[in-house]
Amino acid sequence: MKLFKDHVLGRFPLALGSIVLVSLGACVGSVTPASTTNGGAGSGGSNPGTGGAGTPSPGTVTVPPTPFEPAAAASAVRKVKSLLTGQTPTDDEIASVTASGAAGLQGLINGWMTKPESQDLFRQKMFFFFRNTFQQTGFLPGEDFKLQLLQNAGFDFGTTPGDDAYPTLVQNLQDSFARTAWQLMVEGKPFTDVLTTQRFMMTTALKSLYLQIEMPRDAFNSTTALAWKVDESGTDIPLEQTLDPSSPNYMVFADVAPVTASTRTPAMPCRGMVGMINPYKGYGQLFQVLLGYIPNYSLTSGTTTCSQHASKPYMTASDLSDWQWVSVRPLAAAETRIAPYDLPKLRTTTELGLALPRVGFYTTPAFLALWNTNDSNQHRVTVNQTLLIAFGQSFSSAATIIPSSAAGLDAGHSVAGSECYTCHKNLDPMRQFWANQFDFNDRNDFPARGVMGGAANPRPKDTTAGFAFGSVNTTGSTMVDFGNFLTQVQDGATTPMSQFAVSMAQKLCFFANSVECLTSDPEFRRVVAAFQSSGFNFAALIKELMASPLVTGSAATATSDANGFNISIARRDQLCAALSVRLGKPDLCALAAAVPSTTQAATLKLAGSVPADSFSRGSEIPVTPSDPTLFYSAATEGLCENIAVQVVDATAGTVYTSTDSANAMADMVQKIMGYPPGDPHYASALQILKDDYAASLAIKGTTATNALRSTFALACEAPTTLSFGL
Repeated sequence: MKLFKDHVLGRFPLALGSIVLVSLGACVGSVTPASTTNGGAGSGGSNPGTGGAGTPSPGTVTVPPTPFEPAAAASAVRKVKSLLTGQTPTDDEIASVTASGAAGLQGLINGWMTKPESQDLFRQKMFFFFRNTFQQTGFLPGEDFKLQLLQNAGFDFGTTPGDDAYPTLVQNLQDSFARTAWQLMVEGKPFTDVLTTQRFMMTTALKSLYLQIEMPRDAFNSTTALAWKVDESGTDIPLEQTLDPSSPNYMVFADVAPVTASTRTPAMPCRGMVGMINPYKGYGQLFQVLLGYIPNYSLTSGTTTCSQHASKPYMTASDLSDWQWVSVRPLAAAETRIAPYDLPKLRTTTELGLALPRVGFYTTPAFLALWNTNDSNQHRVTVNQTLLIAFGQSFSSAATIIPSSAAGLDAGHSVAGSECYTCHKNLDPMRQFWANQFDFNDRNDFPARGVMGGAANPRPKDTTAGFAFGSVNTTGSTMVDFGNFLTQVQDGATTPMSQFAVSMAQKLCFFANSVECLTSDPEFRRVVAAFQSSGFNFAALIKELMASPLVTGSAATATSDANGFNISIARRDQLCAALSVRLGKPDLCALAAAVPSTTQAATLKLAGSVPADSFSRGSEIPVTPSDPTLFYSAATEGLCENIAVQVVDATAGTVYTSTDSANAMADMVQKIMGYPPGDPHYASALQILKDDYAASLAIKGTTATNALRSTFALACEAPTTLSFGL
C-alpha cells in the first residue's frame, strides 16, 4: 500500500504515549540500561558494562543510569496472550492482571491453555515450538531420505505423485514428535519423557513408513524378492482383495486416476488398457504406489512399456490424520513384521515390533534425515545435535571429565593432549549408542561390504558405549540407556539443577523474548526450580515463566539489569498465527498447507520473506531474529498489503466492508493492534486509522475499498502488531 507510506509516514507522525506508531524502527528493539538499577522482585545482578566501582578518568562522560520502568499490565497481557494463542487482550483480562499481578496472569494462562475456545490455538503454538525445539523440520524429503528409504525408492520419485498423500506424509513426519511432546504435556507426564519415550503419536501412514525403513534392500533379480503387480485397466481394486491370498487379485494393485489430475502426460501411458497386468518386484516401488505413483514398467529387453505417472494414493485422508499413541518395542526373535502395505492391519495396531530402536526425539526418522550421517561422521553430528537440544550445550575442549570408557574412540584422535582429543574422548564413546544399532544409512542393514560406493559398516561386536557429560560419567549400550543418562545430568551451579530443565526454560525464554535469560539470574533459577518440583510438568513451566518478570517486564531482574528488556519483532510463525486467529482465517499464510491454493501460494511467498524461528548446526542457541530491519519492514508491508485484499471487500470470506468503515476500524484497533476499548491508547489509535482512511479517500480516484485496505495495512503494520513487549 503506497498510501501507507505517503500519507501516514508523511503526514501523521503521531505518538501513542511513548510509542511512535508510524516508525517501527523507533519502537522495536532492546531497551538497555546504562547501569545497574535499584532492582525489584527477582533482581540480583549488575551490569557488566559499567566497569565496577572507581573514579572516572578525566574526560570520561558518565551516563546516568536509566531508571527501570515496569511494563504495564496491558503490555504483559498483550505479549503473553499473543505468544500463547495469537489473540489480543480484553479489558477484563487486563483488569485481572492489574489487580492480582503475576497470580492473575497465571490464572489467565491456565485458562488459555485449557479452555475449549483457546486450547486449540495454544496447541498450534506449541506444535510450532516443539517442531523447532526438537529439530524435526528443515529436511529435504526428496534428498535427505535417500539413506533411510534408499536411493530410487521411498520419496525419490521420478515425477510428482498423485493428490496430496506424499506432502501430507512429510507433514506427518514434521508433526509426529511435536504431537508426542504435546500429548505428554496434556497428560501431565514428566517432560523428561521426551528423552526416553518409546511411545509416539503416529498416523497409519507413519506406521507404514517406519516399517518401510526396515524393509530389505530390493534385489530385483532375486527369486525371493517381494512380487506384486499393477492392473492398468483403470478399475479400482479394494485393498482387502489385494491382501487376500484367496482372491484372484492377490498382490495386484490398481492404477486409478488421482482426484487431482496431473499436469504431466506420460510419454507412454498405460492406464485404461484392459488386460494389462504388469509384474514388479521389491518393497521400495510398492511404497511409492501407496503414495500415488506408478513406476516405469519395462520388458526384459529394457524397453519402457509404461511410463511412470501419478495415480490415486492407497493412503487415504484418514490414514494421514488418524493420530494415536503407538508403542515401539524390539522385534522379537523369529517375529514377522507387519507389511508396510498392509494398511487395513496398520489402521488398528497400536504397537510396532521394530529392529531399530525408537527412543526419544533423537531417533525419529525426521531427526535422522535432517542430521544425516556417513562413514566419516559416524553419528558424531547426531550426538552433538542431541546434546544441544537436551542441554543447550555440547562438547567443549575445556571439559576435563575423563570418560570411564574409550569405546569407539577414533585412532586418529586418541593421542592425549592433541588438538582434537579433548572433544573426541567424550564424543566418540557416546556416538557408540547409535553405532551399536544404526548403520551409516540409519537403517539396520549393517552391510559387511560397501554398497553403491559406500564404506562397509558391519555390525560392531563390542556394544559398549560411554556417556561422559556434565555430572554423569558411566557406560551403557542401548538407546534406552542413553535416554536415561540424559535425564540425570545436572548443571554446574552451586545448587545444581537438571540441565534439561535449564535448557527447556531457556528455549522458552528465546521463544518469548528472542534473547536468552541469564542462567545465574535468581528469577530464572526460581522458575527452573518450580519446573523441577512440579515433576517436570511442562504446563507448569509455561505458567511460571510466562508470568515472570523475565517475560512481562513487570519488575527488574538480573537479566534486564545486564542486557535490558528486549522488545522483539513478531517473526513469521508468530505473525501469521496471530493474523489468522484475529481475522478468523485459518492458516492465512499457508504455512501448514500440503498443497497451497493459488491465493495461498502468493501469500506464502510473501510470508517466506519474513524472518522465522529456526536452528542451526552446532549452535547452542536457537535462531530468533529480533531486530526490525529494513528487510523486515518491506516483507511485513508486502504481507499486510496482500492480506488486505483478502479481508477488505473480498470476493469470498470478507472480514471488513467499506460500507461499514467505522465499525471496521474500531475492530482493527482491538483485534489487529491489540488495544481493547478501555486501553488509554485506544482512542488515539482509532483516530490515526480514521485520519488515514480520510486522507486516502481525499486522493482523487481512490475508492472506499482501497482506502480501507490502506487503513488495514496500517493497523497490520502497527508496532503492537509487529512486535512483542509493547
